[in-house]
Amino acid sequence: MMKTRFLSYAISFCLATVSQGAAQVIPGPQGPVEFIGLERWTASDLFEAIQATAPDRPFHACAAVMELDLGFPDAAAFLFLNNFADGSREAYTVVVGVEDSSRVRYRTPGSDTLVLPETWKNLQSVAEEDFNTLTSAVYARYLADQPETARALAEQLGADTEILDEVWALVDRTDGSANRRLAHEVLARDASWSARAVATMVLGHFPDDDASWHGLALSLLDPTGRVNEMATRTLEGLIRAGQANPVRWSEARSTLLALLGGTNPWAFIDMLEVLVATEVEPGFGQELARARPELLLAHAGAEHDRTREPALAFLRAVSGEDFGRDVEAWKAWIGGGTDD
Repeated sequence: MMKTRFLSYAISFCLATVSQGAAQVIPGPQGPVEFIGLERWTASDLFEAIQATAPDRPFHACAAVMELDLGFPDAAAFLFLNNFADGSREAYTVVVGVEDSSRVRYRTPGSDTLVLPETWKNLQSVAEEDFNTLTSAVYARYLADQPETARALAEQLGADTEILDEVWALVDRTDGSANRRLAHEVLARDASWSARAVATMVLGHFPDDDASWHGLALSLLDPTGRVNEMATRTLEGLIRAGQANPVRWSEARSTLLALLGGTNPWAFIDMLEVLVATEVEPGFGQELARARPELLLAHAGAEHDRTREPALAFLRAVSGEDFGRDVEAWKAWIGGGTDD
């Protein structure tokens, strides 16, 4: 999955290279670069290989190089920017590498072409012609309860303001149980990525239904980046809007194992935050942690706060323990249970 995510957070870091499998931070072209999840590669060797392969490409776009040129089955790179009052800017890049191809399990889309309502077709057209406007419109509505505030936020996100009202009217017409049933059917059977993106968006109307959360998580495993981006925006919107409810996740076990194993590492932190916000059952959460501990512990040991804290929050929530940043203690706790 080749994309780049830009975020802005306060940065704290320690320039040190530590043992393989733990956080490895080295100087980069724009600022510190932290590598997590590496098994056979070292940070310095991987950094040099990326630079030698694509010397003119911005380093935060290195996930594409890792996948296409260096043989990684999946990768992600996040650029965090901290802007200062004097106009200067500090960058911190977090690179997640997944080296074990057996843990990367994107879903296989259906092969059918379903007959869809006119509203869905219109939303498909928006998705295909201006995907950013559709995702921005959906996300802004979650975060703003007043129309003008939502419009201003959507505009900040780059939406085409001339079609916002039309998009919101279409989105509002996709609630109701018939659309919910259709969304699940489309996700299971339809070959069109734009139909699956709309179906993913529709599930956000039904946060009281466990199956909607399961479907959104499944869309994070869609092989088309725009579908799993819609799932990410919808999940983030639901969480930030306070619409998370307790969810029984056991029926989505295979989906969660794929995500926690390293499939779509762009969504790893998001999924951890969703599990905590929806009060994942501790016993089931422990099963997940013990079945797929590698990337979870790698994030828990990260130097970068925003990368580390969701992993620690998940571990605290499912364990009832708090070992802080002591990754060895967390590793011992995980090893104290029965593996999957």
